[in-house]
Amino acid sequence: MTDPTVTLLTPTYAGDFERFCLQRESIERCGIELPHVAIVQHEDLPRFKDLPHQRGLKLISTRDVLPRHIERRRTVWGVRRRDPRRWFSGKPIHGWATQQFVKLASPLVIQSEGIVCLDSDLVFIRHTNSADFYAADGKLHLYESFDDVDAEMAEWTGRSMKFLGVKATRKPVSRFTHSPSVLHRQVLLDMQQYIEKKYGRQWIDAILQFGMVMEYSTYGVFAKYVDELRRVAPTPPPLSVYFWWPEEVAEIERTFESRVAGSEAKIVAVQSNNGLSPAKYRTLIERAWNRAAASVPAI
Repeated sequence: MTDPTVTLLTPTYAGDFERFCLQRESIERCGIELPHVAIVQHEDLPRFKDLPHQRGLKLISTRDVLPRHIERRRTVWGVRRRDPRRWFSGKPIHGWATQQFVKLASPLVIQSEGIVCLDSDLVFIRHTNSADFYAADGKLHLYESFDDVDAEMAEWTGRSMKFLGVKATRKPVSRFTHSPSVLHRQVLLDMQQYIEKKYGRQWIDAILQFGMVMEYSTYGVFAKYVDELRRVAPTPPPLSVYFWWPEEVAEIERTFESRVAGSEAKIVAVQSNNGLSPAKYRTLIERAWNRAAASVPAI
């Protein structure tokens, strides 16, 4: 039975097709009944129409989420300056940035209270349900950590504070950029309204005018310091084992078993920027699925 309180969300495109297929397979292999929305770059939709493991999945075009002028600017990324399309579309926007906008704009196509953002390089290894994303008091999680903040991530939080007009004085630096990340739908809507009132323009245009800010850090700063944690509960991120840095990915075959078996994590993140094909670690994921299945008591 589908659980309607939380929806999984994946912004994706053709370059991540294999990763997304593995993610979809993992959702079904782990018996996850949460609805899943994938927002696909419009020109790549035909590639995704016949992908396997579509139970509970809804495919949506970026045209249905992004404003028309942003979608135009996305499609001219990589087009030569002399191409006439550049004359009418405005400054190009990288797909990486528009995927962030898609997450922040997701209330247009998702109605559930919780929106769990999954990049295409996340794979489930154990059963997951809506309870995994809620605190004991019924508030949705806000994933926040303090012991893994490097200079770059500290800057992301600081820029989001500046963008939202939150004074940083005497506030501890924390990290809100986690995979997955959980967003409260109404908090997102209130944040959009807050930005538009502050800057006098559409929230996406305000972000672009200011200079790009990270989606998760901006949401986290708003939820914590502007909305004052009324609807979310700060929580150390418990669900993922990360193979994030190049040295971690290079050692994945040697360290995967011990890192996964030694945790209660339900998701593995293999950072796609490192270029490791899913075929290279599929066997490791298969073993994790088999272990999880073997640990379920027989009825």
